[in-house]
Amino acid sequence: MKVIELMFEEEEIKKEKKIDLDDLSVEEIEQMIENHLQEAEKLKVLLKQKKAKLELAQNFFKKP
Repeated sequence: MKVIELMFEEEEIKKEKKIDLDDLSVEEIEQMIENHLQEAEKLKVLLKQKKAKLELAQNFFKKP
């Protein structure tokens, strides 16, 4: 039982620290925006790929 308990302890989700937005500099805010925009672009590419795979699978299984 001890081994199982240790496994669950290691898998605990780490909570992100809340950022006090008032303490951020203009440069830090700009960097955060840039990071979020880059992440959004990555997600758009991932979404496009996922949709293409779903369309391919749907076309493959269509009845003639």
